Amino acid sequence: MRLRGWSLILLLFLCGCDTLPVSRLSINPQIKTGSYPGTAIGAYVDGLGNLPAFQSAIGKNLAVVLWYIPWTGSFPVADAETVSANGSIPLITWEPCIADPAGTLEAIASGSYETYVRSFLQAAKDWGKPVFLRFAHEMNGNWYPWAGSPDKYKKAWTYIYNVREAVGASNVYLVWCPNNTSQPGDAWNNIAAYYPGDQYVDWVGMDGYNWGAASWQTFDAVFGDIYSQLTALTAKPLMIGEFACAEGGGKAGWISDAFLKIRADYPRVKLFCWFNINKEKDWRIASSPSAEAAFKNSLQNAYYLARIDQVM
Repeated sequence: MRLRGWSLILLLFLCGCDTLPVSRLSINPQIKTGSYPGTAIGAYVDGLGNLPAFQSAIGKNLAVVLWYIPWTGSFPVADAETVSANGSIPLITWEPCIADPAGTLEAIASGSYETYVRSFLQAAKDWGKPVFLRFAHEMNGNWYPWAGSPDKYKKAWTYIYNVREAVGASNVYLVWCPNNTSQPGDAWNNIAAYYPGDQYVDWVGMDGYNWGAASWQTFDAVFGDIYSQLTALTAKPLMIGEFACAEGGGKAGWISDAFLKIRADYPRVKLFCWFNINKEKDWRIASSPSAEAAFKNSLQNAYYLARIDQVM
């Protein structure tokens, strides 16, 4: 979004309990996603202070909470602890938005930020609880400084992975997450060209939006093609890293249809994160009473889970 695997061992059968202390989760990135039905729910809530109200509005606890950290920002221990205390897992988007004469990706891959990268990952390791780390997302777009160079991107990604391994931050799970469409749409900019390989990735994500009005798209139009590409590319666990719908064409109906489609036609999607903010568009579920009701009602289906361990 322009704002701007791992798998968990199944610990409990699906029951009425909506939360599980994160510290009790046992995780192994080599375990592949199983056939246990369900999708864990997550969101960006535009500030952790909004988390209680958002969860009250949707009638469920969030399994995952998404937010963003700029490059050279420290690992957010206090925020991660707040999310953990909620019974949720952090999904931190790590954005290398830096101006560097050698080029952002080249500088990272060359080790120019070795001290910073090591300290960030060491702090995450020391925190000691599960955390998703989504490094340099939407790399196949044209709106971020890390976009548009598959080879440089893969070198930088591999560098981050290697530092994680050297530090021993086994609680940190790297999420590779392209945009649903590539911009530009030239052959060199295809999604697969950016993929560093299964040995360097724990989870795979996909971002996409219905921009509303004249740009109205169904959920299938947003995610159908990229879902097919990613499921053919890898067997890694799959998430929707960001998605939302604007008003202007029946947002409530779009939301209801989206959650029906996820259950029926997107079985590899084991987690989604709704982008709940009024920014380029009013992406919030509360943009209208009907949209909020559709979101809440859809999530009451037992397929949508407040604990991510339940889908593994």
